[in-house]
Amino acid sequence: MIPAVPVVPGQRQALAEVTAVVPTRVAWVPLEHQLVSGAAGRIALDGYSWMQAVHWVHGAGLYVPPPRRPGFCETTVKLAEVLSRLTPCRPSIAYLMRELKCSRRTVQYHRDILQATGLLAWRSVGTRLPLAPGRKRVTCLASEYERLIPVSYDQALGIRTAGEGLERRMTGISEEGRSVIAELGKKAARKLRRPRRTVRHSRARQSVSTPRCTPLEGGTTDCLSSPSVRDSKTTGAARETTSSTRKKRAARQAGQRRRTVLGQVVTAAMMVAGDQLARVAYRRVPWVRQASHDQLRWVLNDLAERGWSQDQVMAWLGEIAAQYGCAGVLWRPERPHSLIAHALRQDVEQERHDQAVAERAAVRVEDTSVAAVQELAGELDFMADLFGAAATTAPVTRQDLQQVAYLPAAALAQMEASGDQAFERFGAGLVARYASLDANPNIQLGVTR
Repeated sequence: MIPAVPVVPGQRQALAEVTAVVPTRVAWVPLEHQLVSGAAGRIALDGYSWMQAVHWVHGAGLYVPPPRRPGFCETTVKLAEVLSRLTPCRPSIAYLMRELKCSRRTVQYHRDILQATGLLAWRSVGTRLPLAPGRKRVTCLASEYERLIPVSYDQALGIRTAGEGLERRMTGISEEGRSVIAELGKKAARKLRRPRRTVRHSRARQSVSTPRCTPLEGGTTDCLSSPSVRDSKTTGAARETTSSTRKKRAARQAGQRRRTVLGQVVTAAMMVAGDQLARVAYRRVPWVRQASHDQLRWVLNDLAERGWSQDQVMAWLGEIAAQYGCAGVLWRPERPHSLIAHALRQDVEQERHDQAVAERAAVRVEDTSVAAVQELAGELDFMADLFGAAATTAPVTRQDLQQVAYLPAAALAQMEASGDQAFERFGAGLVARYASLDANPNIQLGVTR
């Protein structure tokens, strides 16, 4: 028979007797209960409350490791600390190996421990996409996890919840559990640190009597290899200079307000809207999943500031993939957030260019007043005399000028059909002007009748 385990390590016997529910030890949880759809716990609202549950499970000793497997130890708690900082919780094995400085198998063992104790569940299981013909191999999709608080934790501490399923929320706690959760809060606030390795200098000093020892300087009696002999670059003076430089840099950056990709000042409302767009984009657009949540939120802040809806943003991201001809599910750019930022800047440049073209086109519209017609007729007479053509052949009537101004495509077609006679009919100024407009690839003349 498995003996009753304490709720918290070092807990007073009186408090342990008050707790009516004694959690049972577990060694393995079926796969269907390791998924979010089959989990019995509730979703942790933040990493702090989740770490309280982790320390409670660690101290209660609920996990019984299988043969030749590690138990719930400090490495498991360290892994939980790393997972508590991620939003969304979508780490890769390589990232966890770098953070924990351990092997792949060790990471997998302690991740399985968190899943077996009901603290972690799969929201989406990672997959490795097959290699399609003619395509480069894409990286595997990392699994996304959901941090859960097990039911045994709520029962042992007397926590009252409201709601159903995973969306249950804490509404109160018993008097006996208040002191316990306070101790767990202190443990959750502390971070586990690896002990610093001490290097033993076994050969700090050697006698000169050794024939193979050569003194460093003349007149010395000992051959010193101690790290205490240093120059000014490795002493405290260099550290003081470095710290002062960092303080100046931090003070300079503190005075500058954070700005988005397009240079807009970041606000709290913008960050909240960008966070929501990033979550939706990760679920609905596969090719953006190589970027982290913070990277996606940062590049989508400008779209949130414009007031775009979720459907508009998803359609715009689909247009980006279509521009590269890679709208399939196998397309995984290495830096999708950089691609989105580049598309944002391109859209802004295109808008500025279109606005400039519209302004120039508005300036080119001729004034059809009587004074403008007379002034234009005088200019046409001068140009006709300059080219040796009769001034009476130029379109000096108001109707002709309106036709030329508002039907440029028709006027250009008549100029091309007339050939050299276009100078006599329309004048050299209008012919040169419409010829330059037709040669400009960024301008499209109006529709003919």
